[in-house]
Formats: sequence, C-alpha cells, structure tokens
Amino acid sequence: MQPDMFPCFTETEYRRREARVRELMADRGLDAVIAVGDSARNGSNHANVYWLTNWVDPYVSYAIVTARHGPWVLMSNPLYLHTARRAGRAESIEPFPYGKNPGLVIAEKLIDAGLAKGRIGIAGVRHVGRSSIGAHDRDALMSAMPEAEFEDAMDLFAQARMIKSAEELAWYERGAMLTDRVVQALATRAHAGMTEQQLQGIMHEAVVGEGGWMRVEFLGATPMHAPEIVFPWQYPSTRRLRRNDVLLTELSVGFGMCSGQIHRPFAVGADPTPEYQALYDLGVECYERVFEVLRPGNTDAEFRAAASAVVERNGYMTHDVLVHGWGLQIEDPRLDVPSSTIKRPQMPFTFQPGMLMVIQPNVVSPDGKRGLQVGNLVAIDAGGPRSLQHYPMEFIRID
Repeated sequence: MQPDMFPCFTETEYRRREARVRELMADRGLDAVIAVGDSARNGSNHANVYWLTNWVDPYVSYAIVTARHGPWVLMSNPLYLHTARRAGRAESIEPFPYGKNPGLVIAEKLIDAGLAKGRIGIAGVRHVGRSSIGAHDRDALMSAMPEAEFEDAMDLFAQARMIKSAEELAWYERGAMLTDRVVQALATRAHAGMTEQQLQGIMHEAVVGEGGWMRVEFLGATPMHAPEIVFPWQYPSTRRLRRNDVLLTELSVGFGMCSGQIHRPFAVGADPTPEYQALYDLGVECYERVFEVLRPGNTDAEFRAAASAVVERNGYMTHDVLVHGWGLQIEDPRLDVPSSTIKRPQMPFTFQPGMLMVIQPNVVSPDGKRGLQVGNLVAIDAGGPRSLQHYPMEFIRID
C-alpha cells in the first residue's frame, strides 16, 4: 500500500506538538494529560486527539500523554483498528475491549506508568460550549485511581494549538482554497428553482474529488422584501430559491481537519434591495476596519473601537460573533461589540503572529428584520493580517 494513503503531517510536526504539550504539562505540574475526543460537530470535538495523533474516531477515543511516553490512543471499536493504525500516528493504538469500561482501561495504562498517585489533567472537548469526559468513563477512572489528583486541562490544549506552525498554515491555506471553490461553484451553477439541498450537492461535487469535505454548510434563502431569517439554516432545507431572494451562507471546506471559512450573500435573479445593499456595505466596511487592527500586539480594545465605530454608528446590531479564533474548532477569542443581540462572555486578548481569526460581521438592521454576513478566514503574520480566502468580497448575483 502507498505510504501516504491518508493526509498526515510530518513526523517533525508531530514531535513539535508533543513537545509543546509536555512543556505546558510541566508548567502546570501535571504528570499526564488525557485528551478526550468525540465525533460530534463534524469531528471538531476530536480536535485534541486528532492534533496529536491524526486519528478522528467515528465515535469516542482518548489520547494519553505522560512526561516520557505517549501519545497512547485508546479508540472505540476493534472494527476500525486497521484504519486507525494506518491513518494515525502514536506510540500505541489500541481498541477498548468489548464490555470493559474505557475509564478502567485508561486507569490501567496510567497505573502501569507509575502514576497511581499522579496529578492527571483531563482535556475535554471544546467547541462553542465546553464539555469533558463522559460521566460513565470518568467515574470508573477516578474509582480505579483513588490516590490520584485530577484537574481540568481543557485550556492546555487550546493554548498548545493556538499558534500555528508554517506546516499547519499550509494545510489551512489549502482548506481555504477549497472553500473559495465552493463559492465559485454556487456563483456559476446556482439558480432560481433549486432547493438548498441541491445547492449542497453542487458544493460537495466541487471539492470531494480534490480531497476536501464540507465541514460547515450553512445555507438559508429568504425573500428580500419580506425576510424571515437573519442567519442561515444549519442544515440545507427543501425550500427552493426564488427570484428576489437573498441567500445567506457560512461555508467551510476542510483539508484533513484544517478548513477555511467564508461568508458571502447571494442575490437571486435581481439586484440587492437598497436595504440589503446598505447592510452589505456596512458589513464590508466593518470587515475592512477590523482587518486592519488584527496585528501582533493589538488587543481586544483596538478591535472593539474599530468595529463599534462602524456597526453602531447608525444604530445597527450584530448577531453572530463578530471575530473568533479558528483552528480545528472555534478557538479563543470570541469578540463582539456592545450591540450584539447575543451576549457572550468577553475576555482580554492580545493578538499574536501565527493565530488564525475569522472576521465575520453579521450586521442586522435596527428593526431586527434584515441581516447578512460577510467574512473571511485571516492569518495574523508577523507583518500584519493576511486573508486566506481569495474569492472577491462581493454581493454575488445569481440568475
């Protein structure tokens, strides 16, 4: 069999990641860390396990790292073992024995490593919300290691993954290129009469043969003269596109688990109405001002000043989060302006080289009835921001 059957980073890259995790473990005085993965949200909840091992389990898996050993992968089902060993890279990859609690298997590994009384971090899954190891597995693990000390280490992995290497950025650039391709496919092939599910087919056809997969495919059309939504559906519907619709989109195509993200509105069979054109113009102005402040050393305060000066100038609001970090899942920070219709916890933040950010103003009219989103995935380089999306910033017209 060919050696590169499944996309995989270089061994040098994986060694860098392991070293970073062990550095952060030492800073916190941890003897081991357990990365938890489940395949909810299109695999995003497997971010920590995948980042360490290149394995995305169809169900649940764990990766264990100690100061000297690992990662050890414990995966869900012997049926998938041949794939895990071919696609993954780890010191060992083993399935959980049928009928045996995974927490007990993890405990046995740690006790065999001399850590029965160790300090163990548990890095649960993290997307928009937070969750950790399932209670069934957690209770068995802790019961089997009564003298060990356990603590939440979710943020350890978030910190480890935040700054991307040059090799990682190359994968995200490929994901961004494939994301641009689905926008181009919609712009050239979509037309009135198609269902949103048919649009979904166009997008998949455009990228699957190139090693891409649709990670986020939010689509939602609504009449511009009597709108019903300000944000797309999370699942394409059976509704057919009609003349004078606006099609709202949020799209991400992954290469491996590294994807781009883009937001563009489409006007169907007609020019945008003055109200939607005004929303679009305001969104682009907000995007451009925020783009300019995403520079190393700038903070959330500079972001907020730039965005608020545009969005709130004429009494407009935002709906979706205006800026968020990006990686194998949504990352820190999640930054908004005061007028956001959804109030999210804000945190002090300083931008650094190697971060990925999605700028995505979802501008909503003062009456709350109309809204659209524009945006791109952006890399913060040492010299400033750089968009990884290259599709033109335009209100796309489809006929």
